[in-house]
Amino acid sequence: MDRRNIWLMVLTAALVALMNIFHAGQLLQAKREILESRKMAVESEQYQVQLMNITMYAPLSAGAIGGHDYSGDPSLTYSGEKVIPGKTAAAGPNIPLGTRIYVEGLGWRQVNDRGGAIGPSDIDLAVGTKEEAIKFGQQQRLVILQFP
Repeated sequence: MDRRNIWLMVLTAALVALMNIFHAGQLLQAKREILESRKMAVESEQYQVQLMNITMYAPLSAGAIGGHDYSGDPSLTYSGEKVIPGKTAAAGPNIPLGTRIYVEGLGWRQVNDRGGAIGPSDIDLAVGTKEEAIKFGQQQRLVILQFP
């Protein structure tokens, strides 16, 4: 065997080794992408996005009226948690208590309360004053629901 043939065999072996390394890297990358897509699919089942009617209520406000702005203890939610303006939300029975929601432009809240006039596409957000609730009125906003 002459030097040229040996050189060609070495180059061929090196090329085959490099191709194997390249393909092994591609396989690892593909495996990572599959695992990531499975994780994303599972996480996406926890979230739902929908356009909802948003209103506000102020059970802790000095002007709050029992039977209208709240029922029972105005400082407690239906779930027994304390009402926290800017954090507490009320929803209909179609949204489980403990659901975290993100209201477009208003941030994250947690559904711990119910209300007699709250329909399946409605969210009522706890605020500090009745004036704030009246000023906000009713608005349609996108809501991301993260179920417990």
